[in-house]
Amino acid sequence: MSTVSIIVPCYNEAVNIPLLLRRIEAALKAVEEVEYDVLLIDDGSNDSTPSVLELCRLENPHVGFIRFVRNFGHQAALLAGLQHVRGDAVIVMDADLQHPPELLPEMIRSWRCGFDVVQAIRRVQPGVAKSLSSGAFYSLLNWISEIEIPNGAADFRLMSRRAVDSLLALPERTRFMRGLITWLGFPCTTIAFEAPLRQFGRSKYDVRKMLGLAVEGIVSISHKPLHLALYAAAFTLIAAIVYFFFVITQYVRGVQLVPGWPSTILTTLILGSVNLLCTGILGLYVRATLVEVRRRPTYIVSEYVPSLVDPKHSFSAVQSEEARRKSASGGSKA
Repeated sequence: MSTVSIIVPCYNEAVNIPLLLRRIEAALKAVEEVEYDVLLIDDGSNDSTPSVLELCRLENPHVGFIRFVRNFGHQAALLAGLQHVRGDAVIVMDADLQHPPELLPEMIRSWRCGFDVVQAIRRVQPGVAKSLSSGAFYSLLNWISEIEIPNGAADFRLMSRRAVDSLLALPERTRFMRGLITWLGFPCTTIAFEAPLRQFGRSKYDVRKMLGLAVEGIVSISHKPLHLALYAAAFTLIAAIVYFFFVITQYVRGVQLVPGWPSTILTTLILGSVNLLCTGILGLYVRATLVEVRRRPTYIVSEYVPSLVDPKHSFSAVQSEEARRKSASGGSKA
């Protein structure tokens, strides 16, 4: 009997969570010799998500949850889930129902065939703007980094226990999961799926958060932007030399130029732009270094309630929990 742990970050997803859990249960009924648990991570929700998680935990022994004291972000929620689950395989997926739970049996079959990572790939992004921005992001990321991430790869994947342990052993605190998992290099296969339109609520990833994730991903897995600063400086030097010879040539030919104006303006614009570009790139890496040096916790847990089928749960703990529930039920009837 193999165990599969499912990690679901949640932020204001009260409407979607019950339906998601029902679809997960229905999908895994078709998989033989597998026990599963679902760990829901409440990333500082300000709707009724906390009460929904507690209710789901009481109704379903496969469900556990973690609550953050505030919103720490999607990547922090993924890390918290990976650090708390103990399944032989771990599946991460979103709570918005755009990651179809019906894909779970196929992912488990691929894992049993020997793949350590089973990556789900969106065939088409829902919405034109999302499709264009996603394609541009992955094109830039693959061009500027040392690894290649498939276009449409989301945080919907299965990882073996050894892949999860290797990922958690990496020392950095700023983690761009999609890039780091690819960097590990474990045997990987992909599964294509159609991402449905969001039925309830709205996406929590606005333009600002998407840009932040893009910058974090580029800085955390690539040092090529530093090379870009050197290239920009070299280009500026070449442009200055070319312009110098242009001015000399015009002077020899007798062409009258406004004294001092072209050279001053052009040189100021070029040097100023390149200086700001190089300073900005260096600033991103200095900030990333500062995050590592500070060693602040990536997240702070307010409450952790494991599922009754969590592999970390002892038999006595399960008995105590069941006894408490029976006692509470009997007391309510009395």
